[in-house]
Amino acid sequence: MGEEQKSKVLIIGATGNLGHLLAQFSLKSSHPTFVLVRDTAYTDPVKVQKLEALSSAGATLLKGSLEDEKSLTEAVKQVDVVICAIPSKQVLDQRLLIRVIKEAGCIKRFIPSEFGADPDKSQISGMDYNFYSRKSEIRRLVEAEGLPYTYVSCNLFMRYLLPSLVQPGLKTPPRDKVTVFGDGNVKGVFVNEQDVAAFTICAMDDPRTLNKVLYLRPPGNVYSMDELVEIWESKIGQKLEKIYVPEAELLTRIKVSIPPYFGCLFKFGRFLSFYLIKHSASMAEKSKILFIGGTGYIGKFIVEASAKAGHPTFLLVREATLSNPAKSALIDKFKSLGVNVLHGDLYDHESLVKAIKQVDVVISTVGHLLLGDQVKIIDAIKEAGNIKRFFPSEFGNDVDRVHAVEPAKTAFATKAKIRRTIEAEGIPYTYVSSNFFAGYFLPSLNQPGASAPPRDKVVILGDGNPKAVFNEENDIATYTIRAVDDPRTLNKILYIRPPANTISFNDLVSLWEKKIGKTLERVYVPEEQVLKNIQEAAVPLNVILSIGHSVFVKGDHTNFEIEPSFGVEASELYLDVKYTTVDEYLNQFV
Repeated sequence: MGEEQKSKVLIIGATGNLGHLLAQFSLKSSHPTFVLVRDTAYTDPVKVQKLEALSSAGATLLKGSLEDEKSLTEAVKQVDVVICAIPSKQVLDQRLLIRVIKEAGCIKRFIPSEFGADPDKSQISGMDYNFYSRKSEIRRLVEAEGLPYTYVSCNLFMRYLLPSLVQPGLKTPPRDKVTVFGDGNVKGVFVNEQDVAAFTICAMDDPRTLNKVLYLRPPGNVYSMDELVEIWESKIGQKLEKIYVPEAELLTRIKVSIPPYFGCLFKFGRFLSFYLIKHSASMAEKSKILFIGGTGYIGKFIVEASAKAGHPTFLLVREATLSNPAKSALIDKFKSLGVNVLHGDLYDHESLVKAIKQVDVVISTVGHLLLGDQVKIIDAIKEAGNIKRFFPSEFGNDVDRVHAVEPAKTAFATKAKIRRTIEAEGIPYTYVSSNFFAGYFLPSLNQPGASAPPRDKVVILGDGNPKAVFNEENDIATYTIRAVDDPRTLNKILYIRPPANTISFNDLVSLWEKKIGKTLERVYVPEEQVLKNIQEAAVPLNVILSIGHSVFVKGDHTNFEIEPSFGVEASELYLDVKYTTVDEYLNQFV
């Protein structure tokens, strides 16, 4: 095949390890190669270096992202083949790409982001929803749209597992003893990433791989764990002590295991691929948690999650709260779950200090009127001197990364001021950015004043394209409690941004239309009019509109990358948590 006949290729994810190799091999194979590049990539020196190298080698760099339909369409229309190599947490972001490919009509092969075990043939305990069902979901969508495809099942990357001989936590192969998962007889497949890239590029113009799964299973790379150990023993001239972990024991470990003590653990047997497993000899004692504001909207979910997770749970309650019939009934429920009720008040320093001295962690879920008064909690924590983590009342936007107007601007600024005070006092913290409560926004599809999703017309702030995040309250509670004893979330922002719950207003409306089998009239409100409406509206509508402006017009939920220096993402950390998706949540209103 001459160079002029070679397929033009678009690589998405080319700044990643595998994506970069795919782009390199595509160029070496004389394919006209295009690379989709997010604006944020240029803020990372490592990514910039990779992009400059690809550009120098002849790649065409195109600005765009998986969230931007316009840039995706422009990029896709320039090529014949699309290859996606993105992180697992972004797998579902390929849904818009699939729609764009379908509408463009020019793509003769789509290779979605897989590059691991075959998700349709994998059995993994406990975490299958997160590890594999997303990839299977993308497969079904590709097939339903009739797109020509090749799925690449490359099994295990050598560089992840061979340097340690599949020993979690090690950086070099063992020289004394080795842990073998299962009986050591079932074979696994280890493939070099450069070979993965080479096979993938070779396959994209090959009719034999059209609408097929391309399995990378070279005979010389297929070994059982026992055989792998024997090869290593022959190289070092020494026999290792083999410690076999039977399947039943491994499954038990997986059930009780929680991050942070985790590693990639290869299981030779019918359970293929990766597991999260605890490295420590025993689980640490669960922290004692004090809640302030625990009878409020989000607080009640988190208190219950804490008690059910086995944390010794304490609730600070004012005398006035006990006289409220609804609050009193809620407190009785908490007591039935084993929650310890302490009498005290945010404005009673002595009672605050006394309560705080009984616990390890303080979680504040006070309402917006009391946000600024959390300085009193900070003062009490500082005096008590025993708190290993403080969660201030946030549970919304990341207040350090917003472009809000009044009145939301003041509320966000108050939360930011509390952050700075915590940091100045040297108090260990976790800030929870849970974005939107599903219960506030989804029942009405963000239509102020409505009690059910619309069935005729829908008002959309802005152009409807920025992505927002909607989380079910019980999931927010679960993720928050999981973070309490996790050192990965210490002095970090915990973002709750699950892929299936990250959706634009337009896509949200489309999802609802599909459920009710009806197309709604979409009324778009440009930013200038949104700002005018905010100024003219009374409380609380002006608050609702100003938050909507921040999220739906400015895109403040998702217009930045979560960098390891300041944050972590909950659904990526806690892969075993099966969260409620927006799709599932809306079913109750059909």
